[in-house]
Amino acid sequence: MNQIASNTPAPERPLAISLLLGVSGWVAGGFLLMFVAVLFRPDTAGQAAFAGVILLGAAWGLFKVDGDGTQVFVTQFALALSIAGQCLALFAMSKDLHGIAQISGAALVLQVALVLVMPNRLHRTLSTLFALIAWAMTVRFGLFGEPSYSYSSTRYIPSLPVALATWVLAWGPVMASLWWAVRQQKVWAENPWAPALSAVITGLISGLAFATLASYPFESFRWFGNEQLSIGGLAMWPVLSALGALCALMAAFALRRRALMAMCLIAALMHVGHFYYALGVSLLAKSLLMLVVGRRLLPWLLWQV
Repeated sequence: MNQIASNTPAPERPLAISLLLGVSGWVAGGFLLMFVAVLFRPDTAGQAAFAGVILLGAAWGLFKVDGDGTQVFVTQFALALSIAGQCLALFAMSKDLHGIAQISGAALVLQVALVLVMPNRLHRTLSTLFALIAWAMTVRFGLFGEPSYSYSSTRYIPSLPVALATWVLAWGPVMASLWWAVRQQKVWAENPWAPALSAVITGLISGLAFATLASYPFESFRWFGNEQLSIGGLAMWPVLSALGALCALMAAFALRRRALMAMCLIAALMHVGHFYYALGVSLLAKSLLMLVVGRRLLPWLLWQV
């Protein structure tokens, strides 16, 4: 009887609880990072790297002891240690780097390494999500330069074909990976590494839905001034991001992840709102455009219901 009970898999934690634990871990990690900074003062890259490795090693040990991740306190404490260690490690890696593209590239390397190393489902999901954010920022700022909030700036404004090709470069591999995961679900679900891959797929779906916001130039919002910036072909990126969120929705539907499906729908609405705000046309033209889009989408939505 005990043997049967020991072989029974632990119930999977709901996504909402996992997200709450992730947010709590980030808050706790911030406080822990401030404590380490005040107590040890890792000013140099070597000191920060040493402290970061120690914290990441401690987090790895706690995750390993926890095993299936059922101990909420252990998981959250290990997540806090990991987040503080990641901040210190990224500080050490980017000490001599300049610009968002270089720093986000270092963050991408760090997050990919953590996806492979950390033995915890929630941590792998979050690391995958942040790896996608870092990848999107690396492509965006690496190709088009650093963001500028000056309306008189002469920064490079890409044409529509260049902007579309760049978006596909950033998010095409993610959509292809999700397509493979859905098509090969019966194959990888029977392997020992299926739980780890499932966590990565959850991060890919969340990233395709929400991390696309990181690749879009937020200077399109009117934080100050009376006119919008001219962003050229980048104005179509929110539309592509909405399509990406719908692709993530289809992947979540194929994998029977209802919570992820709801998140993807929310992300798609956010991208549509972003496009409405950033489109540099009159309010009448925007209203007509939204009316046409709504007329086209209404039958599809009714069919889904």
